[in-house]
Amino acid sequence: MKKKIAAATVTALILIAAGICAYTALFAKSGAHIAEIKQNGQLIRTIDLYSEPDGTFTVMNGEGWNVVCVENGEIFVKEASCPDKICVNHGPLHSEFLPIVCLPNKLEISLKQ
Repeated sequence: MKKKIAAATVTALILIAAGICAYTALFAKSGAHIAEIKQNGQLIRTIDLYSEPDGTFTVMNGEGWNVVCVENGEIFVKEASCPDKICVNHGPLHSEFLPIVCLPNKLEISLKQ
C-alpha cells in the first residue's frame, strides 16, 4: 500500500513539474527580441524588436498576403488573406517555441535570441 502511495506521489510531482515547464516554454514572455520572418522556408527579413519603430508591412505570396505589425516591442499578424486566420488569432509572438505560422501563405515568424 505504501508503494502505491509513493508511486502516485512521484507521478503527481512529475506531472506538476511537466505542466510548469510546458507553461513556461509556451506562454511565458521570452527574453528573445530578434524576429525572423520566413516565406517558403527562406529568410526574408530579420527585425530587432527592441529597436524597430512601430509600424506595419505586407508580405506577399502570389495571390496571398499577410500584414505584419510591430508595436511596443511585439510582432504579430494584423490581417491576412488566408481563410482560417489562425495566424491573426495567434496574437503577439511571446515564445521561441511557438512561432506564428500561416500555412496557406507559407509564412513563419519566429523569435531568436
